[in-house]
Amino acid sequence: MRRRAESGFTLIELVVALVLLGAMMSLLYSGLTFALRSWDAGDANGRRAADRRLGENFLRRELSETFPMRWKDATALRYAFDGQDQVLRFVSTRAAGVAQGGLALVQVDVEADPKEPRVKNLVMRRAVATGDVADFSSLDRVDPSILVEDVDGVAFSYFGSENDFTEPKWSDQWQFQSRMPAMIRVRLHDANGTDFPEMLVKLELGEEAGCMESPVQRGCRPRRPA
Repeated sequence: MRRRAESGFTLIELVVALVLLGAMMSLLYSGLTFALRSWDAGDANGRRAADRRLGENFLRRELSETFPMRWKDATALRYAFDGQDQVLRFVSTRAAGVAQGGLALVQVDVEADPKEPRVKNLVMRRAVATGDVADFSSLDRVDPSILVEDVDGVAFSYFGSENDFTEPKWSDQWQFQSRMPAMIRVRLHDANGTDFPEMLVKLELGEEAGCMESPVQRGCRPRRPA
């Protein structure tokens, strides 16, 4: 009986074993929690990157569909294109809706999220370009669609020339209403301070896009090739 009693565990040994087991379980739980959080963060970053690429690809496609529509103005030749450093308005050949045809007025800029004012998104507004439209004011009545979430700002720049006799160059604003730019560059700034890869889009405009219109004869003749 004495030998059997001496061969068992003492109370101190049991307490030490329980403490070690608790510490091991705590470390195991902490490691598992860290792994799950890392997985969730990686998955969220992956979805965010995929959504960003989708938004950028959609914007690139929309810019490539730019159409050189002229405003109905009998006194001057003015293309429906408004290129600012942080806002871009143009006309697209893609319809404004599935059940709608024709051209569409488009606006792209960065706006604050209505639900989270501290969060800004790259958004797009689209409206039908009717035959009597004379400006982009109808876009103000359209709800925006988010292209890229959580951005700090956007910078547009334009490559082109004032006429056929001047060298084309980059500018932050497109000031030549009787001309269309040859290329558009888009730079997005992340909310964390990092810059997205810049987007460079060449406008695929045909020869008829660069015609000069006479306010007297209402005619259109091709520009002299550069």
